[in-house]
Amino acid sequence: MNNNTLTIKIERAISELRRGGKLVISDNNSGMSVLLVASEMIQKNTVEEMSNIALSRPNIILSKNRCKAIGIREANGPNSILINNSWTQEDILSLCMPLTGHIVPKIDGVLPENNEGIVSSCILLLRQSRLLPAGLMVLISNVSIEQINKWAFTNNFVNVNVEEIKSYEKQKAKNLKMEVKAKVPISYTENCEIIIFRPKDGGNEHFCLVFGKNRNLTYDQALLRIHSQCITGDVLDSLKCDCGQQLKQSIKLMAEADEGILIYLAQEGRDIGLLNKLRAYSLQENGMDTVEANEDLGFNDDERLYYPAKEILDQLNIKKVKLITNNPKKVEHLTNLGINVIKRISIKISPNKYNKKYLETKLNKSGHIL
Repeated sequence: MNNNTLTIKIERAISELRRGGKLVISDNNSGMSVLLVASEMIQKNTVEEMSNIALSRPNIILSKNRCKAIGIREANGPNSILINNSWTQEDILSLCMPLTGHIVPKIDGVLPENNEGIVSSCILLLRQSRLLPAGLMVLISNVSIEQINKWAFTNNFVNVNVEEIKSYEKQKAKNLKMEVKAKVPISYTENCEIIIFRPKDGGNEHFCLVFGKNRNLTYDQALLRIHSQCITGDVLDSLKCDCGQQLKQSIKLMAEADEGILIYLAQEGRDIGLLNKLRAYSLQENGMDTVEANEDLGFNDDERLYYPAKEILDQLNIKKVKLITNNPKKVEHLTNLGINVIKRISIKISPNKYNKKYLETKLNKSGHIL
Protein backbone atom coordinates (compact mmCIF):
# COMPACT_ATOMS: atom_id res chain seq x y z
CA MET A 1 0.00 0.00 0.00
CA ASN A 2 1.46 3.38 -0.99
CA ASN A 3 1.58 6.36 1.37
CA ASN A 4 -1.33 8.17 -0.25
CA THR A 5 -3.63 5.13 -0.12
CA LEU A 6 -2.76 4.49 3.53
CA THR A 7 -3.47 8.06 4.64
CA ILE A 8 -6.74 8.20 2.70
CA LYS A 9 -7.82 4.96 4.42
CA ILE A 10 -7.05 6.32 7.89
CA GLU A 11 -8.70 9.65 7.06
CA ARG A 12 -11.86 7.69 6.17
CA ALA A 13 -11.63 5.87 9.50
CA ILE A 14 -11.19 9.18 11.34
CA SER A 15 -14.21 10.66 9.59
CA GLU A 16 -16.26 7.60 10.54
CA LEU A 17 -15.29 7.86 14.20
CA ARG A 18 -16.03 11.59 14.33
CA ARG A 19 -19.56 11.09 13.04
CA GLY A 20 -20.25 8.32 15.54
CA GLY A 21 -19.71 5.32 13.29
CA LYS A 22 -18.22 1.92 14.10
CA LEU A 23 -14.78 0.79 12.90
CA VAL A 24 -13.12 -2.59 12.60
CA ILE A 25 -9.53 -2.60 13.90
CA SER A 26 -7.41 -5.67 13.13
CA ASP A 27 -4.08 -6.92 14.45
CA ASN A 28 -2.47 -9.47 12.14
CA ASN A 29 0.16 -10.41 14.74
CA SER A 30 -2.33 -11.45 17.41
CA GLY A 31 -5.08 -12.50 15.00
CA MET A 32 -7.56 -10.26 16.84
CA SER A 33 -10.17 -7.93 15.41
CA VAL A 34 -12.35 -5.51 17.37
CA LEU A 35 -15.21 -3.12 16.79
CA LEU A 36 -14.58 0.42 18.02
CA VAL A 37 -16.83 3.42 18.77
CA ALA A 38 -15.68 6.78 20.18
CA SER A 39 -16.91 7.14 23.77
CA GLU A 40 -18.24 10.68 23.34
CA MET A 41 -20.43 9.49 20.43
CA ILE A 42 -22.21 6.62 22.21
CA GLN A 43 -25.99 6.43 22.35
CA LYS A 44 -28.26 4.60 24.79
CA ASN A 45 -28.37 1.50 22.55
CA THR A 46 -24.68 1.45 21.52
CA VAL A 47 -23.62 -1.31 23.94
CA GLU A 48 -26.49 -3.56 22.83
CA GLU A 49 -25.79 -2.89 19.14
CA MET A 50 -22.11 -3.73 19.48
CA SER A 51 -22.92 -6.90 21.45
CA ASN A 52 -25.32 -8.10 18.76
CA ILE A 53 -22.87 -7.41 15.93
CA ALA A 54 -19.76 -8.98 17.48
CA LEU A 55 -21.43 -11.58 19.71
CA SER A 56 -19.29 -10.35 22.63
CA ARG A 57 -19.74 -7.87 25.45
CA PRO A 58 -18.07 -4.47 24.88
CA ASN A 59 -15.50 -2.99 27.25
CA ILE A 60 -14.64 0.63 27.92
CA ILE A 61 -11.06 1.44 26.85
CA LEU A 62 -9.25 4.37 28.45
CA SER A 63 -5.82 5.95 28.11
CA LYS A 64 -3.36 5.69 31.00
CA ASN A 65 -3.98 9.30 32.04
CA ARG A 66 -7.75 8.93 32.09
CA CYS A 67 -7.42 5.74 34.14
CA LYS A 68 -5.39 7.60 36.74
CA ALA A 69 -7.89 10.48 36.71
CA ILE A 70 -10.70 8.12 37.80
CA GLY A 71 -8.60 6.39 40.46
CA ILE A 72 -6.82 3.51 38.68
CA ARG A 73 -3.44 4.64 40.01
CA GLU A 74 -1.52 1.50 39.00
CA ALA A 75 -2.19 2.06 35.29
CA ASN A 76 1.05 1.92 33.27
CA GLY A 77 -0.73 1.93 29.93
CA PRO A 78 -4.27 1.86 28.54
CA ASN A 79 -6.86 -0.30 30.26
CA SER A 80 -10.11 -2.05 29.41
CA ILE A 81 -12.92 -1.75 31.93
CA LEU A 82 -15.67 -4.34 32.13
CA ILE A 83 -19.11 -2.76 31.64
CA ASN A 84 -21.59 -3.39 34.43
CA ASN A 85 -25.04 -4.29 33.07
CA SER A 86 -26.65 -1.77 35.42
CA TRP A 87 -24.65 1.20 34.12
CA THR A 88 -26.49 3.96 32.31
CA GLN A 89 -25.18 5.93 29.33
CA GLU A 90 -24.18 8.69 31.76
CA ASP A 91 -22.27 6.18 33.93
CA ILE A 92 -20.22 5.08 30.94
CA LEU A 93 -19.62 8.65 29.80
CA SER A 94 -18.50 9.70 33.29
CA LEU A 95 -15.71 7.11 33.13
CA CYS A 96 -14.61 8.36 29.73
CA MET A 97 -14.73 12.10 30.36
CA PRO A 98 -15.21 14.60 33.21
CA LEU A 99 -18.98 14.88 33.56
CA THR A 100 -20.28 17.69 35.76
CA GLY A 101 -22.65 16.54 38.47
CA HIS A 102 -22.23 12.80 37.82
CA ILE A 103 -20.42 10.44 40.19
CA VAL A 104 -18.10 7.90 38.56
CA PRO A 105 -19.56 4.41 39.16
CA LYS A 106 -17.71 1.69 41.03
CA ILE A 107 -15.46 -0.34 38.70
CA ASP A 108 -15.71 -4.12 39.01
CA GLY A 109 -12.96 -5.31 36.67
CA VAL A 110 -9.93 -3.81 34.89
CA LEU A 111 -7.84 -5.47 32.19
CA PRO A 112 -4.43 -3.77 31.77
CA GLU A 113 -2.62 -3.77 28.43
CA ASN A 114 0.93 -3.05 27.36
CA ASN A 115 1.72 -0.23 24.96
CA GLU A 116 1.92 -2.43 21.85
CA GLY A 117 -1.51 -4.08 21.80
CA ILE A 118 -4.71 -3.44 19.91
CA VAL A 119 -6.17 -1.27 22.72
CA SER A 120 -3.23 1.12 22.40
CA SER A 121 -3.82 1.40 18.66
CA CYS A 122 -7.51 2.15 19.22
CA ILE A 123 -6.60 4.87 21.72
CA LEU A 124 -4.04 6.27 19.28
CA LEU A 125 -6.60 6.43 16.46
CA LEU A 126 -9.06 8.24 18.73
CA ARG A 127 -6.38 10.81 19.57
CA GLN A 128 -5.50 11.19 15.89
CA SER A 129 -9.21 11.91 15.33
CA ARG A 130 -9.03 14.79 17.87
CA LEU A 131 -11.51 12.85 20.00
CA LEU A 132 -11.16 11.96 23.65
CA PRO A 133 -8.79 8.97 24.10
CA ALA A 134 -11.61 6.74 25.33
CA GLY A 135 -13.94 4.39 23.52
CA LEU A 136 -16.14 1.31 23.52
CA MET A 137 -14.37 -1.74 22.10
CA VAL A 138 -15.67 -5.26 21.56
CA LEU A 139 -13.82 -8.37 20.39
CA ILE A 140 -15.20 -9.77 17.12
CA SER A 141 -15.06 -13.38 18.26
CA ASN A 142 -17.04 -14.98 15.45
CA VAL A 143 -14.83 -13.95 12.48
CA SER A 144 -11.28 -15.12 11.74
CA ILE A 145 -8.53 -12.66 10.82
CA GLU A 146 -8.47 -14.18 7.32
CA GLN A 147 -12.15 -13.33 6.81
CA ILE A 148 -12.30 -9.97 8.58
CA ASN A 149 -11.88 -7.81 5.46
CA LYS A 150 -14.77 -9.55 3.73
CA TRP A 151 -16.91 -9.40 6.89
CA ALA A 152 -16.24 -5.68 7.35
CA PHE A 153 -17.08 -4.96 3.69
CA THR A 154 -20.30 -6.98 3.90
CA ASN A 155 -21.35 -5.05 7.02
CA ASN A 156 -20.28 -1.68 5.58
CA PHE A 157 -17.53 -1.06 8.15
CA VAL A 158 -14.21 0.64 7.46
CA ASN A 159 -11.42 -1.79 8.40
CA VAL A 160 -7.89 -0.66 9.33
CA ASN A 161 -5.04 -2.53 10.99
CA VAL A 162 -2.78 -1.50 13.83
CA GLU A 163 0.30 -1.05 11.64
CA GLU A 164 -1.56 1.46 9.46
CA ILE A 165 -2.62 3.42 12.54
CA LYS A 166 0.93 3.50 13.94
CA SER A 167 2.49 4.72 10.68
CA TYR A 168 -0.27 7.20 9.76
CA GLU A 169 1.14 10.44 11.18
CA LYS A 170 4.60 9.92 9.73
CA GLN A 171 3.20 8.94 6.32
CA LYS A 172 0.72 11.84 6.36
CA ALA A 173 3.62 14.27 6.74
CA LYS A 174 5.42 12.69 3.79
CA ASN A 175 2.33 13.43 1.69
CA LEU A 176 2.70 17.18 2.14
CA LYS A 177 3.11 19.02 -1.13
CA MET A 178 4.10 22.63 -1.70
CA GLU A 179 1.06 24.06 -3.50
CA VAL A 180 1.42 27.83 -3.82
CA LYS A 181 3.65 30.77 -2.93
CA ALA A 182 2.53 34.39 -2.67
CA LYS A 183 4.00 37.65 -1.38
CA VAL A 184 2.13 38.89 1.68
CA PRO A 185 3.29 42.28 3.02
CA ILE A 186 2.52 42.47 6.74
CA SER A 187 2.71 45.25 9.31
CA TYR A 188 6.22 44.25 10.36
CA THR A 189 7.73 44.00 6.86
CA GLU A 190 6.96 44.02 3.17
CA ASN A 191 9.50 41.25 2.63
CA CYS A 192 7.30 38.29 3.48
CA GLU A 193 6.11 35.33 1.44
CA ILE A 194 3.60 32.66 2.41
CA ILE A 195 3.90 29.05 1.22
CA ILE A 196 1.01 26.60 1.62
CA PHE A 197 1.60 22.87 2.06
CA ARG A 198 -1.33 20.54 1.44
CA PRO A 199 -1.41 16.75 1.97
CA LYS A 200 -2.16 14.74 -1.16
CA ASP A 201 -5.06 13.11 0.71
CA GLY A 202 -6.73 16.46 1.37
CA GLY A 203 -6.05 16.56 5.12
CA ASN A 204 -5.00 19.53 7.26
CA GLU A 205 -2.97 22.23 5.51
CA HIS A 206 0.12 23.78 7.08
CA PHE A 207 1.90 26.93 5.95
CA CYS A 208 5.09 28.84 6.48
CA LEU A 209 6.12 32.47 6.26
CA VAL A 210 9.51 33.18 4.68
CA PHE A 211 11.11 36.51 5.58
CA GLY A 212 13.79 38.50 3.80
CA LYS A 213 14.30 40.69 0.78
CA ASN A 214 15.88 37.90 -1.26
CA ARG A 215 14.02 34.89 0.23
CA ASN A 216 16.22 32.52 -1.75
CA LEU A 217 16.25 29.94 1.09
CA THR A 218 19.95 29.28 0.62
CA TYR A 219 21.07 30.49 4.05
CA ASP A 220 22.88 27.82 5.99
CA GLN A 221 21.64 28.63 9.49
CA ALA A 222 18.00 29.62 9.18
CA LEU A 223 16.23 31.55 11.92
CA LEU A 224 13.22 29.34 12.61
CA ARG A 225 10.03 29.42 14.64
CA ILE A 226 7.73 26.37 14.66
CA HIS A 227 4.39 27.64 15.92
CA SER A 228 1.35 25.48 16.61
CA GLN A 229 -2.06 26.92 15.81
CA CYS A 230 -3.80 28.68 18.70
CA ILE A 231 -7.02 30.31 17.58
CA THR A 232 -7.74 31.80 21.00
CA GLY A 233 -4.28 33.30 21.38
CA ASP A 234 -3.22 34.04 17.80
CA VAL A 235 -6.56 35.33 16.51
CA LEU A 236 -8.50 36.47 19.58
CA ASP A 237 -5.52 37.73 21.63
CA SER A 238 -6.59 35.60 24.58
CA LEU A 239 -4.92 36.58 27.85
CA LYS A 240 -5.03 32.96 29.13
CA CYS A 241 -1.88 31.93 27.21
CA ASP A 242 1.22 33.49 25.68
CA CYS A 243 0.84 31.98 22.19
CA GLY A 244 -0.20 35.17 20.41
CA GLN A 245 2.62 37.13 22.03
CA GLN A 246 5.18 34.48 21.08
CA LEU A 247 3.91 34.50 17.50
CA LYS A 248 4.11 38.28 17.19
CA GLN A 249 7.54 38.51 18.84
CA SER A 250 8.90 35.80 16.55
CA ILE A 251 7.59 37.57 13.45
CA LYS A 252 9.07 40.86 14.66
CA LEU A 253 12.44 39.22 15.30
CA MET A 254 12.58 37.69 11.82
CA ALA A 255 11.33 40.87 10.16
CA GLU A 256 14.07 42.90 11.85
CA ALA A 257 16.69 40.31 10.88
CA ASP A 258 15.30 40.32 7.31
CA GLU A 259 15.49 36.53 7.25
CA GLY A 260 13.78 33.55 8.79
CA ILE A 261 11.06 30.94 8.47
CA LEU A 262 7.91 30.63 10.56
CA ILE A 263 6.23 27.23 10.19
CA TYR A 264 2.60 27.37 11.32
CA LEU A 265 1.27 23.88 12.09
CA ALA A 266 -2.41 22.91 12.34
CA GLN A 267 -1.97 21.52 15.86
CA GLU A 268 -4.53 23.36 17.96
CA GLY A 269 -4.27 22.93 21.73
CA ARG A 270 -0.93 21.07 21.62
CA ASP A 271 -2.65 18.86 19.05
CA ILE A 272 -5.73 17.80 21.03
CA GLY A 273 -8.00 20.00 18.91
CA LEU A 274 -10.00 23.13 19.65
CA LEU A 275 -12.98 21.38 21.24
CA ASN A 276 -10.82 19.43 23.70
CA LYS A 277 -8.74 22.52 24.40
CA LEU A 278 -11.91 24.34 25.47
CA ARG A 279 -12.88 21.33 27.58
CA ALA A 280 -9.53 21.77 29.30
CA TYR A 281 -10.25 25.49 29.73
CA SER A 282 -13.49 24.56 31.49
CA LEU A 283 -11.60 22.30 33.90
CA GLN A 284 -9.10 25.09 34.55
CA GLU A 285 -11.95 27.33 35.64
CA ASN A 286 -12.47 24.86 38.49
CA GLY A 287 -8.86 25.12 39.65
CA MET A 288 -6.80 22.75 37.51
CA ASP A 289 -3.68 23.88 35.68
CA THR A 290 -3.11 23.13 31.98
CA VAL A 291 -1.24 19.88 32.58
CA GLU A 292 -3.81 18.58 35.09
CA ALA A 293 -6.70 19.49 32.77
CA ASN A 294 -5.18 17.74 29.74
CA GLU A 295 -4.41 14.64 31.77
CA ASP A 296 -7.88 14.59 33.35
CA LEU A 297 -9.28 14.43 29.82
CA GLY A 298 -6.96 11.49 29.15
CA PHE A 299 -4.32 13.25 27.05
CA ASN A 300 -0.65 13.81 27.64
CA ASP A 301 0.51 17.32 28.51
CA ASP A 302 1.71 17.76 24.91
CA GLU A 303 0.53 15.53 22.06
CA ARG A 304 2.39 17.33 19.26
CA LEU A 305 4.57 15.57 16.70
CA TYR A 306 6.89 17.43 14.37
CA TYR A 307 6.91 15.24 11.26
CA PRO A 308 5.21 18.01 9.20
CA ALA A 309 7.86 20.56 10.24
CA LYS A 310 10.63 18.13 9.26
CA GLU A 311 9.02 17.54 5.85
CA ILE A 312 8.58 21.28 5.22
CA LEU A 313 12.21 21.99 6.13
CA ASP A 314 13.36 19.15 3.87
CA GLN A 315 11.37 20.55 0.96
CA LEU A 316 12.87 23.99 1.61
CA ASN A 317 16.32 22.35 1.82
CA ILE A 318 17.00 23.74 5.30
CA LYS A 319 19.47 21.65 7.31
CA LYS A 320 20.66 23.89 10.18
CA VAL A 321 18.41 26.16 12.23
CA LYS A 322 18.46 28.68 15.05
CA LEU A 323 15.23 27.79 16.81
CA ILE A 324 13.06 30.43 18.50
CA THR A 325 11.52 28.62 21.46
CA ASN A 326 11.37 28.47 25.25
CA ASN A 327 10.75 24.71 25.09
CA PRO A 328 13.89 22.50 25.28
CA LYS A 329 11.73 19.45 24.46
CA LYS A 330 11.01 20.98 21.05
CA VAL A 331 14.75 21.15 20.43
CA GLU A 332 15.00 17.50 21.43
CA HIS A 333 12.11 16.45 19.16
CA LEU A 334 13.61 18.23 16.14
CA THR A 335 17.07 16.87 16.82
CA ASN A 336 15.67 13.33 16.98
CA LEU A 337 14.12 13.92 13.55
CA GLY A 338 17.51 14.85 12.11
CA ILE A 339 17.21 18.65 12.21
CA ASN A 340 20.44 20.32 13.32
CA VAL A 341 19.45 22.91 15.94
CA ILE A 342 22.63 24.93 16.39
CA LYS A 343 21.12 27.53 18.74
CA ARG A 344 18.00 28.10 20.84
CA ILE A 345 16.66 31.66 21.04
CA SER A 346 14.37 32.51 23.97
CA ILE A 347 11.27 34.70 23.92
CA LYS A 348 10.54 36.84 26.97
CA ILE A 349 6.84 37.17 27.81
CA SER A 350 5.52 39.41 30.58
CA PRO A 351 2.79 37.58 32.54
CA ASN A 352 -0.63 39.01 33.26
CA LYS A 353 -3.13 38.04 35.95
CA TYR A 354 -4.85 35.56 33.61
CA ASN A 355 -1.82 33.65 32.33
CA LYS A 356 0.44 33.79 35.39
CA LYS A 357 -0.51 30.25 36.49
CA TYR A 358 -0.27 29.02 32.90
CA LEU A 359 3.30 30.30 32.60
CA GLU A 360 4.23 28.90 36.01
CA THR A 361 2.94 25.50 34.89
CA LYS A 362 5.03 25.71 31.73
CA LEU A 363 8.07 26.45 33.88
CA ASN A 364 7.52 23.95 36.68
CA LYS A 365 5.79 21.02 34.94
CA SER A 366 6.54 21.27 31.21
CA GLY A 367 10.20 22.25 31.50
CA HIS A 368 10.04 25.53 29.58
CA ILE A 369 12.80 28.06 30.16
CA LEU A 370 11.10 31.41 30.71
